[in-house]
Amino acid sequence: MSACPHTWGAFRLGGRVLARPPKTALHRACGGRTAPDTVCLQCTPCEGEHMEHARGRGIVSGRRLLADHVFRGIADEILAGRLPDGHILRDHEVARRLNVSRTPVREALMRLERIGLVEIEPSRFTRVTPVTDEVIDQHRELAGYAAGTAAHMAVRRMTDDELARAVDHAEAAADALGDPATASTARHALFSYLSAHSGNPAHHALMADTEVAITRALSRAPLRDVGIDDQRAEYDAIVGALRARDADRLERIIRAQHGISEGRT
Repeated sequence: MSACPHTWGAFRLGGRVLARPPKTALHRACGGRTAPDTVCLQCTPCEGEHMEHARGRGIVSGRRLLADHVFRGIADEILAGRLPDGHILRDHEVARRLNVSRTPVREALMRLERIGLVEIEPSRFTRVTPVTDEVIDQHRELAGYAAGTAAHMAVRRMTDDELARAVDHAEAAADALGDPATASTARHALFSYLSAHSGNPAHHALMADTEVAITRALSRAPLRDVGIDDQRAEYDAIVGALRARDADRLERIIRAQHGISEGRT
C-alpha cells in the first residue's frame, strides 16, 4: 500500500468531508485506510481523467473539489429519483444530510440550476425541475451533436487499446438493448468514454456537468421509436466505424441515432 499522493482536495472521514487529507490517508484503490471510512475522494472512480488533468495544472482547489462532491451527491439523488420532480430543496437540510457547510451546497445548487436540474426563486424556494417532452427533445438533440463531436475527435486520437475498449463499450450497449434502464446506462458509458478520450480536455470539461442533465432527460424516454433490431444495427455500424477509424461516418451514425437527420440545421 502506498500513501495517497493527493495532498490537495477533499477527503472523507466517516460522514465528514475534509478539505485537507489526514497525513497518512491511503488510496481507496490500494485498499488501505488509516481510520474507519477514511477515503480520498480524488481516488474514487467518478473523478476520472478530467480531475487528473485539472490537478496536473494546479487549477482545482480543495474547496472546488468539495463543491464538486456536493454537486455530484445532489445530482445523483435527482438521477436516482430520491429527489423527484418538484421536490423542494432547502440548503440547510441538504448541508446537514451531507455533513458540510451551506456554502458548497449553495454553489452546487447554482450549478444545478445552470444545467436545468433545479429552479431557484430567491427567498422563496429551490425545487427539482420536471422533465417534460420538450426537455427530452432538447437534450436528445444536444446529446446527438455533443456525442458525435466527441466521437469524431476520439476515433482519430485513441490508441489501439483505447479503441478496443470503445468497441467493447459499443458492443455492451448493443447487448443491453432489451432493458431500457441498462441500455441507457451502457449508452452513457460509451459516449462518456469517447468524450474522455477525445483528446480535447476543454470539450470534456464542458460536457462534465451537461452529461448529468442529458442522462436524466434521456433516461425517461427512448432515443427514437425504433425496434431493437434497428438499434442493434446502429451499434453494429458504430463498431464498424470505430474499427475503421472513420470519423465522419461515426459522427453521422451517432447523430442519426439521436434523431438528427443529415443536412439538418
